Amino acid sequence: MDLKLIISFLFMMFLVCGVLILWLRNTFLTSTEGALKRLDDETAKAAAKQAELTRRIQEADSELEKRRSEAKELADKMRSTAEEEARAEKEKIIKKARDEGEEIIANAQTATEKMKLEMEKDLDIRGVDFGIEILNKVFSEKTKGSFEELLIADFIENLKTMDMSRISPDVATVDVITVNPIKENYKSEILKIVKDKLQRDIQINPTTDEKISGGIILRFGSMALDSSLRFIFKEEARKMKESIEATII
Repeated sequence: MDLKLIISFLFMMFLVCGVLILWLRNTFLTSTEGALKRLDDETAKAAAKQAELTRRIQEADSELEKRRSEAKELADKMRSTAEEEARAEKEKIIKKARDEGEEIIANAQTATEKMKLEMEKDLDIRGVDFGIEILNKVFSEKTKGSFEELLIADFIENLKTMDMSRISPDVATVDVITVNPIKENYKSEILKIVKDKLQRDIQINPTTDEKISGGIILRFGSMALDSSLRFIFKEEARKMKESIEATII
């Protein structure tokens, strides 16, 4: 009796232990699978987050590279624009300086030419005055008078062949300018020649002017026939000057 109870007890114990072990095993397996599943889920989530993070990093890198490229293009464009503006400003300054330099040179040349002409004119006048002064000192009054008459007589001979077609028909008086009062025979001869050439009456107005130094001048309004000694000296001085300049060139 006691043995049966013991055996029954042991059997019940084994049965209970087996059921308990099976339950514990199932519970452990279920818990492990759940844990593994949760671990897999967490791993998948972590992988998804990592992929998203990688994608965002790549997008950020791409955007950064794009911004760098745009910034470089903008910097290059700004530098190119600045260089072009600097070049244009430089050329503008150079052109202005060149124009100012050319203007200064042109003004200097003009001033030099003007000064040269004035000096030449002054020298011509001095040369003529000097020649006349020498003539006055060398010749006596009688000689100068004879010389003046020769100049007037020579002028009258040349007057016979001169063209007077350009003399205005409005001119009614001719001024006869000499150093000393002109002789009547010369005045009459001049009047006759002029009337014949103009085919009309004209008055003679004799005047004197010591500045012409000798010879004679006929003035028809604004037109003049100059055969004065002063004019002859000036013409000869001009011819000598041109001859010298031609030799130098």
